[in-house]
Order: sequence, then structure tokens, then C-alpha cells
Amino acid sequence: MNKKLYIALLLLIITGYINAQETKLVWQIRGSMPYPVSGAQVVYDIAASSDKIYLLGGYSDSLQSEVDWIQEYDVVKNTWRIVGRMLQAREQFVADIWKNSIMYFGGAIGSSTDKNSIETWDYKIVTNLPSVYHRARDFGRSFSTGQIIGNTLYIIGGNPSAQSDTLDYIVGFNLDTKQVGFTFKSPSANTFSQRMTFIVSPYIYIFGGVLNGVTNTIQRFNINQQRLENLNEKLLDVRAAGSAVYNPLSQKGFVIGGYNEKFGALNTVEEIEFLPDGTLSIKQGPPLTYARTNLMAVAYKNGLVAVFGGRTDRGHSGSTVRQVEILEQVTSVDNKSENLPLTHRLLPNYPNPFNPSTNISFDLASAADISLDIYNVLGEHVITLVKSFKTAGTYVKTWNGIDKYGKAVPSGVYFVSLKINNDTVNKSSKSILTQKMLLLK
Repeated sequence: MNKKLYIALLLLIITGYINAQETKLVWQIRGSMPYPVSGAQVVYDIAASSDKIYLLGGYSDSLQSEVDWIQEYDVVKNTWRIVGRMLQAREQFVADIWKNSIMYFGGAIGSSTDKNSIETWDYKIVTNLPSVYHRARDFGRSFSTGQIIGNTLYIIGGNPSAQSDTLDYIVGFNLDTKQVGFTFKSPSANTFSQRMTFIVSPYIYIFGGVLNGVTNTIQRFNINQQRLENLNEKLLDVRAAGSAVYNPLSQKGFVIGGYNEKFGALNTVEEIEFLPDGTLSIKQGPPLTYARTNLMAVAYKNGLVAVFGGRTDRGHSGSTVRQVEILEQVTSVDNKSENLPLTHRLLPNYPNPFNPSTNISFDLASAADISLDIYNVLGEHVITLVKSFKTAGTYVKTWNGIDKYGKAVPSGVYFVSLKINNDTVNKSSKSILTQKMLLLK
């Protein structure tokens, strides 16, 4: 074969394969919080690639007050437990990791007179008690945001705990020396609150918030030069009290939920990519299943994002959202491409063992009528997840441990069965594929 023709054909094959793969971002429900809160803080050590996420404080509907809980969520086991308590109850505060500790400060802390403290808690040894690390007027603020970079805690915006105080817009506090390194004053008489931030070195990106109304503005603070600039790009929606997350593994940012003057809680998500020329590409991402404001979101390993709690309306109106949602990448195959699965396959579910939900993936090499069913160890039918005609491709279905009557099934072994009728006319070519699953509660 002519060498040029061979290379051209090879490029066509590679291009066709790439075009056949379509990666979609999808929010999956991963159960619910036994102690749901809004306005809390969520912290995860992505560098350690742990299975555990920590939620601190927040507002509890059941208690009608702020709480001091430190909750631990094991993503793999899908289990929750309260592993400690902060020195005082807080909501609408700031938390981040420094060395082996979670540092947190500010927020609405009820009738407490100690509004200017920053506390520390060693999450590596969960039995250790929190302690006051330092006290300073700059910590006395609620509805602020902040990030820790190196030894510096960057405090951004918020409302002063004491109405007589005037706060600097950005404060750089050195956690090692316990000294303020620099301050940046607000360009206006008021300062932003309820903003959302994430870090993409050497910048802190600052989104939305409230300043004489809810905004869609984006600012960028240069950490090295200590310089603030207003970007030309705007959020697609005006929003405040949402959450901004950047995942260094997927190199994507997300601005999630919040509220504005029109909606008390938003389910919209904006996906942000960083172009080589320094500008931002902003597009609508997959919407949350549940609209939330004052939610908690964190970058999780494998390029995912986990979302917890929040409310169905701003302030303490509405109700707390219990469901946990995790953003996952699902790869499907373009059914118009020749590069389709070569065989029918039912893949092992993930996670397995699971509680309370698991993802079931299967490949179809050709179009077929299919039925995806769950059975218990006695062979009794539990539920039908899918029963329809499907074109060739890759599919993912989530089972949340619920039977066909809407009731939660007990722990035990279950079987997922994929029945495939390849001949939709004569009904003559059938195959059945099965996988075993284990539900642990």
C-alpha cells in the first residue's frame, strides 16, 4: 500500500474513534445526609486522595439553630458519622486545610461573644479536640469566603460581626507568624459578600456575590503581585451563596447553585475552562437534580465534584436538601459511528459492595430490545430498571437500592440481569448476561 495512503487511512480511523467517544458529565444521587445542614463548610484533602470528606457546622432545620457538628462522610462506603464538635456552633463561615489541620473562622455564631476566633482541628487524628488558634478582628465576619495558599490565609469579603467594624475587602493573614501580611480595601463604600472562589495558581478567581444586588461579575486576584482585576467575562447567571470548585485533576472549574432575585435556589451549573490566552470559556454544565442555595461543594478525586446540603430557598426559608450529588464522567458511543462495541457486555457494577446506590454499565454491539432487571438470591424479581429499545452504544444506569414498590431493600446479595433480544422482528435471538452485587448497610 502507498505510504501516504496508509497514513491517511490511519488518521481517518483514529479520528473516527475519537469522534465516536462522547464524554458527558452527569450528576448522580449517592444517598442522603442523616444530619442535613445548610451554610456549612466542606473540606477534602484531594492531595491525599482519601475516601473521607468532612462537613463542619451549618444550620439544622431539626434544631432550628446553628450546630457545632463535625461530620465525616466515607464516599466509598457511603456512611456518615459525627466525629467531633467545634468549640462553638457556626454557619456561613470559612474553612480550609493548612498542614494537617482544618482551619475555620467567622460565620453566624449566635449569641457567642467569641466572634473573632479562628479554630483548628486535626483531621488526621479525628479524636483530637478543636482548639482556638488565634483571635483577630479580621476573622469576625460572616458570608465571606477564603482560601489557604502556602502559609497565607486569604480572607475575601463578607459582613462584619460587629456592625461598627469596617472590614478590608481582602486580607492576607500569615498563619505561621499570626500576622496580617497585607490588606486590600474595597473600591466602594460597601464590600462584596456571599461570593464564591477557587484557586488556579497564581490566581484566586472570585465569582458573583452581593454588592447592591446580586451580580454576575468575575474578579481575579494575582497572588504573586497582590493585584485585583475585574475580568471582561461574566457568569451566565447572576448568583450568590452558591459554591465554586476547581478540580486540578480534570482542570475544570464549576460554579454551582446559589440564588438570585428571581430564584430562591438555583440548580444551574456553569462549567469554566481556562484558555491559553488567559481568558475564560464559560458554558452551561449539567444542572443539579435539586436546586440549592447555601450548599457545600468540594473537588473530589478522579476529577469529580461532590455536593451536599443547602436549602430550597434563601436565608432559613424553604427546607434543607438531604440528597448527596456527585458529578461523574460517563462515556457513551456515537451510534452513527462504525466504532461501536464489538460485543454485548454487562460490566461489573461500581461501587461494589455498595450503599445505597451503584452504577450499572452495559455495552450493546447492535440495536436491540433490552430489559435490565434486579433479582434477589431467591430469584425473586426486585425491580426493572430499563425496558426499552436501545441503539448500539454504551449505557449507565443507577440503582438506588429501591424495589418496584418504592421500598428500600435489605442488605444482601443481588443479581443484575441484562436480557437482550437482538432480532426485534422474529424475536428469535436472545441472550442473558448476569452480574452479582452486594448491598451492605
